[in-house]
Amino acid sequence: MFWLAEPLRFTEPLGKKILILDVDSRHLDGPKGVLSKAPLNVTGLPPDTSGRLNHFMFAMIHGYDYRLVQIPKTVDRSGTWTKVTAIREALKYYEYVVFIDADAMVPYPNLPMEWLFNYWEITPETLVAMALDPDAPHNRDWNNRTFLNTGFIIAQESPRTHELFEAWENCPNETRYPECGRWGGEWPHEQSAFGNHVRYDFNRSEDIRVLSCAEANGCPEVAATGCAGELVRHYWGDKSSLSAGVGDAILQYFLPQLHGTFYHNSRTLVVNRTERVFA
Repeated sequence: MFWLAEPLRFTEPLGKKILILDVDSRHLDGPKGVLSKAPLNVTGLPPDTSGRLNHFMFAMIHGYDYRLVQIPKTVDRSGTWTKVTAIREALKYYEYVVFIDADAMVPYPNLPMEWLFNYWEITPETLVAMALDPDAPHNRDWNNRTFLNTGFIIAQESPRTHELFEAWENCPNETRYPECGRWGGEWPHEQSAFGNHVRYDFNRSEDIRVLSCAEANGCPEVAATGCAGELVRHYWGDKSSLSAGVGDAILQYFLPQLHGTFYHNSRTLVVNRTERVFA
């Protein structure tokens, strides 16, 4: 059961003020890729293709903008750093940027971001919102604080948010954060740069909204970690289950609508055998 704290901040659809963002540095036009010219077959669909189609569907349902940004990775950085660059640029044009990793998905596409913003209490002072990682030694920073997972990021435009993303993108340059250079290529890359360095500079009470791992990280297949993906799922522990999860989400959204249409037209579609069948 989920409860919304009143008064609600978001009471009207935000529409094109929200960008649902995918980012990748890889070629995506190969067999079964999301940019493949060949028609897709649901059998054996790669997780990243399934994930992106889920994000696109979610944006279309609610009237949000959607973009898949392809950015070549730089020589000295992992490809995952491109998300930071893309979000920083997108914030110049959108009030809210919602980044979702290719192996993450929205399990209830009928549930709008405005509802999630209200539920997670995104305030005017919130810069970013991210979910905790599972509580494990390899998921902790130098101060033993649990990392925030960068597979799902809500960013709200403001001068201070721009400052945060500038600091984050430039972290490996070590002009502001000594010892951050290692995270350009060393796992967990931009996530460790944020966890070990950036979040300590943006530490006002409302700057960073910490989401629970149970609600916005993980998936049912790894629920034993405490991260079941109740509202947003990230399949880092079982990527092979992502496509089935996307299929379930599509059914959950379209099946009620299909039934509603059938029922609305039932006087025409359902024929009493005592009547003329095809009159």
